[in-house]
Amino acid sequence: MTNLTDIRNTMLVSPQKVKTYGNINLNVNDSEIGAAIRIAQNVHLKDAICRDLVEHLQELVYNNIKGIHPNIKDEENEAYKALLDDFIVPALVYRTAMELCTILTLKIRSMGVVKNNDTNVQTTTAADISYMTEYYGALYNDALNRTVDFLSENKEAFKELPDGFCTCSTKSRFAQSGLWLGK
Repeated sequence: MTNLTDIRNTMLVSPQKVKTYGNINLNVNDSEIGAAIRIAQNVHLKDAICRDLVEHLQELVYNNIKGIHPNIKDEENEAYKALLDDFIVPALVYRTAMELCTILTLKIRSMGVVKNNDTNVQTTTAADISYMTEYYGALYNDALNRTVDFLSENKEAFKELPDGFCTCSTKSRFAQSGLWLGK
């Protein structure tokens, strides 16, 4: 019997995969990257494309990890694998980088919110953090736009999408401003 909690805790991208994109230094703690992935996936991605679709992808990935069928590598799930590998993973990598800009800079300690400081590194300004967040935000929004295009062109392959999802007149678009430009 599968555990729904375990399925819902399944990350669609690993900390190692995030590091291979070259955006995050190899010495960043995997638990901090994991926290950022969960925010990117469970807060932002589910709102952007469709909660049911993301949860189905999580189930397929979980089943693959456990060696259960159906899973993401099964032939009948080819569209889901393409969606995950070619569109969702890049979006999650960039959104994870956005989240890490804050997570790695500011820490909540018993003294309150603090900024780490060391003699070998120089702390950044709020403007620097904002610039990096906007930079990764542009990449994230581009990845979301490509994801929505793929879903629009292949919506019959994804039974989790609601009726009327991504018709030509209502296709969701994401801009660098962070505003959703759809209905």
